[in-house]
Amino acid sequence: MQFYRMEMINIKERVIEWAQSGGDFRDGLSLFLTFNRNVFYVRNIEAKGVTRGMETLVSEFAIKTKIAAGVIHEMIRNSGGPQKRAQIIAPQPAPRPIISEREKRTIKLREEFPFLGNKDCPDEMAIVVNKMLTAYDDYRGKRERLYEVNVNDREQCYQTAREILDAYILNRQCWDELNHYKIHGNALGKMPEFKISNMRQKYSKMNTVKLVKMLNVNIPRRMTYNKKELNNSDSANKDDTRKRMAMCREETKLIKEILKKRGEL
Repeated sequence: MQFYRMEMINIKERVIEWAQSGGDFRDGLSLFLTFNRNVFYVRNIEAKGVTRGMETLVSEFAIKTKIAAGVIHEMIRNSGGPQKRAQIIAPQPAPRPIISEREKRTIKLREEFPFLGNKDCPDEMAIVVNKMLTAYDDYRGKRERLYEVNVNDREQCYQTAREILDAYILNRQCWDELNHYKIHGNALGKMPEFKISNMRQKYSKMNTVKLVKMLNVNIPRRMTYNKKELNNSDSANKDDTRKRMAMCREETKLIKEILKKRGEL
C-alpha cells in the first residue's frame, strides 16, 4: 500500500510538471504510457489529433491523479509553453507510442507463427498465445524471487521453485501447441482449452439420455472420488486432483449448456 501511494505521488508530480512545462501532446502520450500499457487506446487518443486528443489525455490524467481537469488545463494555459503555441500555429502529429515488450513479443510470435492471422485459425490459439506471454512474464518475475527466498525455509523454497517451474512448463506447452499447428495444420490438443472444445463436440453428438446420465451420475461420482483424494493427506499429487475436479466442473457446465439449447433444462 505504501508503494502504491508513493507511485501515485510520483505520477501526480510528473503530470503537474508536464502541465506546467506546456503540456506537450507527444510528451503527454509517453507519460500516459508509463501507467497505462494499452497501446491501442493510446493510438486512438493520438488519432484524434492534438485538440481532441488533449481533452482525452487531460481527462485520463485527472482520473489518475485526482486533480480536476480544469486545473490541469489552467496550468497548461498559464505555462505559455510549446503546447499552447502548437495549438495556435499548427497541430503537430504525435509520434507512434512506444511499443511495450509484450507487444514486441506478440509481433515476433505472429512472425514465427503466421497462421495466427488466418481467418480459419482456431479461437483457442488466441488464448494459447496470451497464456504463453503471461507464463513467460510470470517465469521472469518469479525467477527474481529466488534471490529473496529464505534458504532456511524449505516450504518457501519449494513453493517458489514450484511456481517458477509451473510457469516454465506452461510456456513450453503453449509453444508445443503453436509449433504443432504450424507444422501439421491441426491442434495438438493437450491444453485445457482444446480439451473443452473437444468435449463440446463430443457431447453435442450424444443423445439427451446419455447426457443426463453423465450430468447426474457419472460426473458426480468422479467428483466424489476426487474430493476424497483431495482430502487424503497421503495423496501424492493434489494438483492433478484439482485439475480433474476443474475438468469435471467444465463438463457439467458444457452439458447443461447443451441441454438448455435442446430445451431439456
